[in-house]
Formats: sequence, C-alpha cells, structure tokens
Amino acid sequence: MEQKATLLKASKEDYPTIQNMARFYVYDMSRFCGHAPGWECPDDGLFECFDLKSYFDHPNHAFFIMIGSEKAGFALINKVGSTPDVDWNMGDFFILAKFQKSGIGQTIVKAILQKFPGLWEIGSMPENSRAISFWRKVVSNYTKGHFLEEEKIVDQPEPHPMVILRFENKP
Repeated sequence: MEQKATLLKASKEDYPTIQNMARFYVYDMSRFCGHAPGWECPDDGLFECFDLKSYFDHPNHAFFIMIGSEKAGFALINKVGSTPDVDWNMGDFFILAKFQKSGIGQTIVKAILQKFPGLWEIGSMPENSRAISFWRKVVSNYTKGHFLEEEKIVDQPEPHPMVILRFENKP
C-alpha cells in the first residue's frame, strides 16, 4: 500500500539528523557535479555538506519529507535570494534515492508553496541537469508556465553560478 508524502517541521534537535542526511544529498549531487573542482571524493570517503544550522533559525524553515513514519528527505527554506526582494528561496531540497522518481517531490513542493506565498527563487547548479529538469517541470506545472529562468552568479555560500527559477506564488 502506497503511503502519503507529508512535511514534518524539523526542530533544532533535528539538526544533526538533517546534517547527516546531507551527506547523501552531496553524494547524489556528485553524480552531476563531481567533475567540477572541489567535488572530489574526500580522502576519508565521507562526503560533507556545508553547515545547515541556519535553517533552524527564524525566519528560515527546515522540514523532513516523510513517507508514513519514515524520513524520506528534507526541504530547507530561507529568505536568501539573488535579489533583496525575494520572499522565499528553496535553499536545499533532497529526497532519498529509494523515493526519487516516485512523484513525491512534486507533491511536497506543492505543499510548501501553498504554505509560503510570495516571490520565490529556486536555484540549481548548472551541472546538475537532473535537478534543473525536475525544478523546471514542477515550477512550470505549479505556475502554469509563468516563471523566469536565468543563469547568474550568486554569493551564498560563496560565489558560484546557478540556474535560477523565479516566480510569484500568490495566496
């Protein structure tokens, strides 16, 4: 029996769990970004993600993506866009491999967008073609094609190119 995908607000006590899951997030991204400088396999074999602790502080939001009672991923939202007028930014979004390509991503993104109206940005590294394809599809479906896409240099966490999808999500 297929179980429903839901969002569960993460607390500060959940920070270590999401930081641990982020190792798999980085590993997954290495499939597409692994040939870029700085994406080499670490000597100890343990992929690391930059510190995600800021997502647990107001006004940011951290959520687990749940399938039944099992953690299936995370969604991390902040207000750090490529321009100051952005209300919400999908900072990081990850679904464990066994749940990918099941449709839960689109379900979860729709739930997040309904929860947080405003001007949104969602960015992906240009090398991460799978993420770009996912976000184009999900955002296009949600906005009925009313979004802007551009590649630009963003400053956080350090200057790097991103493909940015920008759209207004009205209540």
